[in-house]
Amino acid sequence: MKFGLSPLQAGSDFEETIRECERAEADGFESVWLGEHHDNRTLYPAPLIGLAAIAGRTRRVGLGTAVLLLPLYHPLVVAEEAAMVDMISGGRLILGVGVGYAPEEFQAFGVSINERGSRMDEAVPLIQRLWCEDKVTHAGRHFQVTNATVSPRPVQRPRPPIWFGGWAEPALRRAGRLGEAWLGGPSAKLDELAACARLYREARSEAGCDRDSGEVALIRYVFVAESAKRAREIAGRPFIRCFEDTYFRWPHPVVRRPTGDLTIERLAEDRIILGDPASCIEQIRRFEKELALGHLVCRVSVPGIPRDAAASSMDLLTREVLPAFV
Repeated sequence: MKFGLSPLQAGSDFEETIRECERAEADGFESVWLGEHHDNRTLYPAPLIGLAAIAGRTRRVGLGTAVLLLPLYHPLVVAEEAAMVDMISGGRLILGVGVGYAPEEFQAFGVSINERGSRMDEAVPLIQRLWCEDKVTHAGRHFQVTNATVSPRPVQRPRPPIWFGGWAEPALRRAGRLGEAWLGGPSAKLDELAACARLYREARSEAGCDRDSGEVALIRYVFVAESAKRAREIAGRPFIRCFEDTYFRWPHPVVRRPTGDLTIERLAEDRIILGDPASCIEQIRRFEKELALGHLVCRVSVPGIPRDAAASSMDLLTREVLPAFV
């Protein structure tokens, strides 16, 4: 199993994000990932721009969007900007895309949330064509291009891989049909993830692909401390506040807030990898076994966790947890 890092993605100092990615590369992580949300204190809004900056300070690590909210953009713009990141990085881009589910983001961009699926279905094949063909003309329901050429082309051949986020059945079937991987987000519990992974693999088979040829990847919040008690004391309230302000506020197709008072124990169960190194290894192995997981992207900090505590958690993760999976 490969490990990626979802670094700090909020605040006014992107230099700290870049330094985290440099450390991740030095510590042996396979990839780094930037997400996208708007008017949000947890994530920056423009992942491809961020990855271009990170590309200039790294040499080996893969660069992924987790995920770009593709229905908000014209496919030609995404194809060009993604090709630039792939060129700047020497062929390290993974384009992760999703349809989105926060109504206020679609309102801000003037895009109907009811059109997000059809926009995605049209945009992905068009991006694939733009990366591979010299002249592309397309007249569709949502997008039109005439004799369009993406130059420079991506370094990767035939094109960069496209990974899909998403939870609802249409999104999972789209991932199986069009993508190289399904990327599960950080908010769902293990049983919810397992159902999605099964449907994704079924969709691969129905599309005429080997059901095991597509990768299952996962983003998880991870916090490691010298004891489980200390981990809960440091990260408990920030994790609860993060989930209340984001995932549990939006109309998510799968994830539901636990009823009643929300404690860190109830929130973390089968959802957040939290505790001492030995228990975190055990939790990761359970996700790996249940999902046949190929790639785990670790998100080690949220607003409210002190930077020194996040750095200590990252140190324990790289020194005592990751070596168990080599």
